[in-house]
Amino acid sequence: MQIRKALTLPVLRSLGLVGTLTATLTLTLVACGQSDSLTVEEQDNTEVYVMAMPGKDGEVRDTDHGLETWFAYGALKATEGHHGSGVAHAHVFEDGHFIHTAQFNIERPEDGYFYEGWLVHPETKRFISTGHMKSHFGDVRHSLRFSSDVDMRAYTKVVITLEPDDGDPAPAKHVGEGTLKETKR
Repeated sequence: MQIRKALTLPVLRSLGLVGTLTATLTLTLVACGQSDSLTVEEQDNTEVYVMAMPGKDGEVRDTDHGLETWFAYGALKATEGHHGSGVAHAHVFEDGHFIHTAQFNIERPEDGYFYEGWLVHPETKRFISTGHMKSHFGDVRHSLRFSSDVDMRAYTKVVITLEPDDGDPAPAKHVGEGTLKETKR
């Protein structure tokens, strides 16, 4: 005889059974000669990376922006006194669209703080925020995706800052950095 049992989401999390992208899990529990089944379908703690990748012809195409005309990437490292690492990518497509992504593994910020990404022009030192980094799983993995119709190829320095959630748009504590290097694919 099979009996369907409902377990609460916190119990499933404590057992390590939830946290994958749309997971379907069947768990069979055996106790006192009975077999209980549990099926869980949950979309929780999801992280999706949408990246243009080379096709069979070797060319990189984005479904919205067409053929990739420029690509750069670089390693991200923590600044002194911090521990972290990651990678940043930048693409320009035939329609002029610019996409920048960054993934940075660093300790979770304290309550009231968040990590923010920046692109910096190495000569003029002008900078632009690429947005708040998100930790979809509540752990050390932080990521962002920035998109613009402005050509940002000259902004090759990537900076990660730790920001107080105080509404001040200026960069705060510098915790990570890297340089985007153009690469032919």
